[in-house]
Amino acid sequence: MDPHPILAHLDGERRSLARHGEILQILPDVTRYASSDRSHHSIIFSRLTSESADEVIRREIEFHRRLTASFEWKVYAHDQPGDLLERLARHGLMAGPCEAVMVLDLADPPRWIDEVAGGVRRIDRVTQIEDFRRVAEQVFNKNYAFTASELADAIRSQSNDHRGYIAYKDGQAASIGRLYTHPDSVFGGLYGGATLAVSRAGFVSQCHRGPGAGCSRRWGEISDRRCLAYQRADPAEARL
Repeated sequence: MDPHPILAHLDGERRSLARHGEILQILPDVTRYASSDRSHHSIIFSRLTSESADEVIRREIEFHRRLTASFEWKVYAHDQPGDLLERLARHGLMAGPCEAVMVLDLADPPRWIDEVAGGVRRIDRVTQIEDFRRVAEQVFNKNYAFTASELADAIRSQSNDHRGYIAYKDGQAASIGRLYTHPDSVFGGLYGGATLAVSRAGFVSQCHRGPGAGCSRRWGEISDRRCLAYQRADPAEARL
């Protein structure tokens, strides 16, 4: 698989694709993201040079400081300049864990893609979200109110841009994941996969092509939170 057209599509969508509940501000050199309730902020795309990078980083730190908002700067390995990671760190931002982006070509899928486990259910009702949230909070040990609210909003608005899935074992929620789609996207993005430790033995999570997911895409992007995330280390300068 040639990665260059995939990265070109990925960069194009990072640059300008707004999903349900997302607010984008597209500047010449960066794209700013904010959730609809303004509680989450990110730089989701940047196109910088060695000459412009430090000035833009300072500008974005000051912009979010004026908002009194913490923010993340999403960095991929192919982003320029090549030392963007180090530059962000020198400006006081704190690196998150590096995460992989994997791509499965749905034009020629492996046979197991259609071996759908009977216990996998798409969340179509707000009442199902409590099961999703319970697993997520146990696995990740953090409050999942924001994600639960996003999933509920998507259901109420009948949007397929962001859907949740739950796998059940012995009648109990055991594993979860989220799917992002968009009519203008070539990706179906899978995020936030988690399985309870007590359910891992004898339980196999399978890729599920959910009915009505609207994912007739060529590629499926699989990542937890894209690649590298940055957040202001000083809460006095970038508070939630």
